[in-house]
Amino acid sequence: MADNPNKLSQFWQELKRRRVVHVITVYATSAFVIIELVNNLTEPLNLPTNLATIVIIVLAVGFPLAIILSWLYDLTSEGVERTKPLIEIEEGDKPVVPNAWRIATYVSFVVIIGLVTINIVGGTRGLRPGEIQTLLILPYQNYTGDDQLDILLSGMHSALIGDVGRIPDLIVISKTTSDVYKDSDKTLSQIAEELGVDAIIEPGVMCAGDTVCFQLAMNTPNEEQLWIAEYSESKSQIPNIHNRITKQIAVELKIELTTDQASVLAERRTVDTEAVDAYMKGLFYLDKTDRGGIQKAREYFSNAIKIEPDWAPPYTGMAGVWAYQMQMSFISPSLAIPKIYENLNRALELDPNSSPTLIIPKLLSLYGRNGTGRKAKKNSSIPLN
Repeated sequence: MADNPNKLSQFWQELKRRRVVHVITVYATSAFVIIELVNNLTEPLNLPTNLATIVIIVLAVGFPLAIILSWLYDLTSEGVERTKPLIEIEEGDKPVVPNAWRIATYVSFVVIIGLVTINIVGGTRGLRPGEIQTLLILPYQNYTGDDQLDILLSGMHSALIGDVGRIPDLIVISKTTSDVYKDSDKTLSQIAEELGVDAIIEPGVMCAGDTVCFQLAMNTPNEEQLWIAEYSESKSQIPNIHNRITKQIAVELKIELTTDQASVLAERRTVDTEAVDAYMKGLFYLDKTDRGGIQKAREYFSNAIKIEPDWAPPYTGMAGVWAYQMQMSFISPSLAIPKIYENLNRALELDPNSSPTLIIPKLLSLYGRNGTGRKAKKNSSIPLN
């Protein structure tokens, strides 16, 4: 038994002589940095959601391989050489650890301590699944100085609420209620208390031309920031950006999506910028709910369909036009209902995962909702066919 401590000590010294300890430290630090980098870049670069898992598996498989190679070989000034057994080394000829290895090891220790500290102390509070059940998306703040963009931003707001509203087990407050707080002086805490929401998203646009750049920040009622992200994409990519935002919000809120739901949000399509403009303006005028606004919405949706006849959302918007005209008694149900289903069916024909979620909140609001958003319904799944 007395020899055991001595053998352990000898083994430890041999690990250090063969640089195994140094390799373990440097490898662990590099792996930590790579994993953090992948986690931080997956959403902005729209990388596959399972990339982090693949990277972790590759690094885990490579770890024992790195240990074995470090035991067998050494990197010297002469190149890669097989490490000699201790018994073959003459007395007084024991190799000295190069300064480069020492520096790399010390730096690795510092980096590991720093990353752990940042994740534990400096990171945002982790949410528990189900902690956020109601969400308010405030109107886009226009930081461009161009008031003519307000129509486009209002349409983007409608589209974003509709897309995020497809997340299962999440109640998203209607645009009608959200618009009440446009340019409001009330704090997030006051708004959250009035509506009884668990979190609030503040979107803002910094530039909007052929390229749209905007930022979204999600905060708790106590104004603690849970998530922030910036996007800069061609206007033709706005529908794809909304899918990415929806997926990321689900991740941040710890809401698990099924494989089919995640697949729907991963779909990408490039849309003519003029069609996007027309569609967003159609959504803006559809919110007016008066005869003139509905007619304008119809014109814009029709224009979007002419430009992009195989794009589903404008047909959904057109269904909303007919539904509004019926609800406002501008036309009879016998005329409106066939048109509603004609356009919805066309939308679903073009995109089986398309859903009328953009007009569902509007239709519900016409049936005597109390205006606070508290009676909004949960959506059971992303494809709402």
